[in-house]
Amino acid sequence: MTEVVAPQPTELLRRGPGRPRHADTEPRAYRAALELFGRRGWSGLTLDAVASHAGIGKSSIYLRWSDKSQLLLDALRDLQERVPLPQTDGLGIRDQLVAHARARAELLLGEYGPAMASLCTAAAANPEDLRQLREVDLSRGVCGLTTQVEEAVASGELPAGTAARPLLEAIEGAILVHILVAPTQTAAEMRADLDRYVCDLVDAQLRALRP
Repeated sequence: MTEVVAPQPTELLRRGPGRPRHADTEPRAYRAALELFGRRGWSGLTLDAVASHAGIGKSSIYLRWSDKSQLLLDALRDLQERVPLPQTDGLGIRDQLVAHARARAELLLGEYGPAMASLCTAAAANPEDLRQLREVDLSRGVCGLTTQVEEAVASGELPAGTAARPLLEAIEGAILVHILVAPTQTAAEMRADLDRYVCDLVDAQLRALRP
C-alpha cells in the first residue's frame, strides 16, 4: 500500500498562480483614480478602469471600495494629507489669504489640477453624489478661512460687517478662472507670475471692503 504523506504547513500556505499582491495597492489606486477623473470626468471613472490603470486586480479594488465615490473621496483625502496647508500662525489676515491663495493656485497648476477642475464641474452636475467630495476640497482651499476672516472682523483688522463667504469665494473663484477656466498665460508663465498675481488679487479684494 502506498503511504499517503500529509502536506507540510509550508505547502498549505503556498499561493497558486495569479496576480501578486502589492503592498502599495491603496496609493496606486488613489493615483489612478485622480488621473482618470481628471481625464475622463465623473462619468468616465469606474472601479474597473482604476484597477486596469493602476495594474491592480479588480478583487483588490472591490474589497476596499464599494463604489467610485468612496474611492475618489479617499483619494482626495490622501492627496490633501500629502499637500500640507501653509503655516500662517501669527500672520495677519492679508498674509493668511495670500498664503492660502498661493497654495491653492499651486495645487491647480500641478499634477492633479485636471482632477480639481473635474471636481468643480462634476459637483455642479451631481451635487448629491459629490457633496462630500466638494466639502473636503473646499475645506482646504481659500474658502476654509471663514473663521480667520470672522476673527479679523471681530478684532477690527477688517471692516465691521465684512461677510466672510463672499470675500473668500471671490478669491477662490478668481483663481479657478485664472488657471482653469480662461487662462491667458501658459502654465509656466502663470507659475513665474504667481506671487504677483495672488498678492494683487487679495489686495484688490481687501481694498474693495473699505469705504
